[in-house]
Amino acid sequence: MYKKMIAFGLVVLFSLTLNASYTDEERIRDMRTMEEAMMRIQKGLLINDKNMLSKGVNQLQQVTRKVEPPIDKNSILKQKNTYKYKFSRKQGKKIIQSAEEIRVEMNNGNKHSASKAFIKVLDQCISCHNKIRKWQNK
Repeated sequence: MYKKMIAFGLVVLFSLTLNASYTDEERIRDMRTMEEAMMRIQKGLLINDKNMLSKGVNQLQQVTRKVEPPIDKNSILKQKNTYKYKFSRKQGKKIIQSAEEIRVEMNNGNKHSASKAFIKVLDQCISCHNKIRKWQNK
């Protein structure tokens, strides 16, 4: 009986975890991880370290896959139907593709092309922040 209670508790805990929303704290942590990954990629480019660059690309791609936009508390629409959600997913896919382009170009010895792909990723990040966070020119 005791084992059944523990198993039931674990099932309930697991199901609650699946339905847990993506918190602001998690989003901030993931954004910081993305920033660290970008710094690692940039350093790998500057010191010609393919291993460091590749680790940065892996880190960026991994965290980009799980980042979600903030939920509009007043929105009637489901989160996945909002402009913010669709735009952020589209930008996330572009970031993942461009990050892979950085790695491919660096491995092929095309450092200028790799740096252009890095700038493309940075532009995609800024574009997302402009739309989602409503950054304004200051």
